[in-house]
Amino acid sequence: MKMTMHIDEAILADVMELTGVSSKTEAVQVALRDLARRHRQRRILREGLGLSPAQWDAESQPSPSDLIDPPDIDHDAVQRALADYRTVLRAEVPLGFVAEGAPKRPYTAPKL
Repeated sequence: MKMTMHIDEAILADVMELTGVSSKTEAVQVALRDLARRHRQRRILREGLGLSPAQWDAESQPSPSDLIDPPDIDHDAVQRALADYRTVLRAEVPLGFVAEGAPKRPYTAPKL
């Protein structure tokens, strides 16, 4: 549908830059779709998917099948894996495949 609208050029240019679209029409369509999506999400959160507080509580309780086969977590193995991961992050080589003869660059890991 063809319309005549007055749109702030700076806002339109900002939307085009942020979304990477090449036309003004596409920028308006992307912005309107995003606005509608965000309002639908708010409505869903506000209405709580139609469940009452009692229903939410019932849904979040453990079911009998959870008790039959509880998760088997080896906490010591998890700690060893995390220690190994931190060691790799502190290593002075890049992660991933390094071709033979390729220069090794220091890798600065994010703080964990």
